[in-house]
Amino acid sequence: MPELPDVEIFKRILDKKALRKRIARVAVGDARILGRLSPKTLERRLEGATLVASRRHGKHLLARVDKGGWLTLHFGMTGALKALAAGEDEAPFTRVRLDFAGDGALAYTNKRMIGRVGFVEDAEDFIAQEKLGPDALDPHFDLPTFKRAVAGSKRDVKSVLMDQELVAGIGNIYSDEILFQAGIHPQSRVDSLAPARLELLHKTMRKVLESAVAHGAGSEELTERMPKGSLLPERKKGGRCPRCSGALAVLKLGGRTAYCCERCQS
Repeated sequence: MPELPDVEIFKRILDKKALRKRIARVAVGDARILGRLSPKTLERRLEGATLVASRRHGKHLLARVDKGGWLTLHFGMTGALKALAAGEDEAPFTRVRLDFAGDGALAYTNKRMIGRVGFVEDAEDFIAQEKLGPDALDPHFDLPTFKRAVAGSKRDVKSVLMDQELVAGIGNIYSDEILFQAGIHPQSRVDSLAPARLELLHKTMRKVLESAVAHGAGSEELTERMPKGSLLPERKKGGRCPRCSGALAVLKLGGRTAYCCERCQS
């Protein structure tokens, strides 16, 4: 599932290949990806317009339109953005495509149709309506704010990290990497963590995500780009701990699969 580092990669694709280009045509391959938004409304708001800015909040990507409003993209389980050169064949599972005036296209692809393309008038209202917490890499999401966000929770720390209403952007994959690098067991209850461990968790969260973005690593693909000693390349059946070489434990927490080293994480 695309997480914060993936969506940051998609943002950079959009910034490089789509900003400041006039949209000549909007092609909707499957209207189900639009939810209640009609294809005609999306076409009316985007055709002849230009995307002039972008922002990422957690797992959501938004692009501001010069004529007003924001295009919103959520990638669900299998979504992605792909830039196409002029005349290039359609990308598999394209659900929405923006064709630019004489200059290629941008395709939103999604094999499993779990995701959403939308259009909203205001970005901040959209974030509030989606009940998203602070972005995990927001400079204002400092240690005191992080502590306030998780205060009082009696849940396991992995579930807390993945709760988009508390921290936006972290999913099943990167929560495992963060907890491994912090040496914290995913079953540990948040309210049992000493202040020093909470500080370590916050610091590690930012470090891991910043490193993934810097290395262009995604959650399912390109994990080999992560720095040496990362869990992600070994996060699989039969995987071994990058530190002690012991077999990784596979746990079920809140219906999600967690990988951890029970020697190195406590």
